[in-house]
Amino acid sequence: MHTCIQIGIHIVEYEVISVKKTLSQKAYKEIKDRIIFFEVKPGEKLFESEIANELKISRTPVREALLMLEHERLLKANGKRGYSVRRLTQKDVEEYFSIRNDIELFAVPLIIERITLSEMKNLAGNLKKAESSLERKNFYNIIRYETEFHEILYKSTKSEVFIQLISGLVDQFQWLRAVALNVRAGASESINDHKKMFMAIEKKDVRELKRLTTLHLKHAAKKYEQMQGIFL
Repeated sequence: MHTCIQIGIHIVEYEVISVKKTLSQKAYKEIKDRIIFFEVKPGEKLFESEIANELKISRTPVREALLMLEHERLLKANGKRGYSVRRLTQKDVEEYFSIRNDIELFAVPLIIERITLSEMKNLAGNLKKAESSLERKNFYNIIRYETEFHEILYKSTKSEVFIQLISGLVDQFQWLRAVALNVRAGASESINDHKKMFMAIEKKDVRELKRLTTLHLKHAAKKYEQMQGIFL
């Protein structure tokens, strides 16, 4: 009998922990999406009480979510004043782009060699959806499809080492991408870059894809120079 009671307690405790974890994940995803999709901009403040009210959950899972995002360096703790979205330094941006350029250039020969017909069709479909989103001025979907384009390329390498390495940087890349796409004509230029990259892949042209990859990142980097108030 005692054993059954203990088992029952453990089940209840597990259910409570599971619900708590689910709520934390919900808060984490919601806040992270707001940051990555540039709904909350660098330097803007976040307060757990306000977020808890908006999401209609308690402050505990929100606090856990904010701590996770602080650990990922998307947020900065301001003591009793809550949190703020981390501002980017010029050095941060330069290093992100330099690292991304080196990693993606490494991937180019693998993409050319290993990409499948199915993945090429996915890229073509992605470009159509991105253009449609641009026409409708759907900023959320523009960022989503911009990110998806690169994810298809990453997966096409069929390299577990590369994918594992790049996956740790994807969220930061997406955040930086959202900033760049806010610049006037930023989205149209980026989609045009993607079209050219697609054609280089069709032609199996490693040298051209490397050139376009670096150019695409240079275009994005220049857009940051046009953004005011996001750098320290």
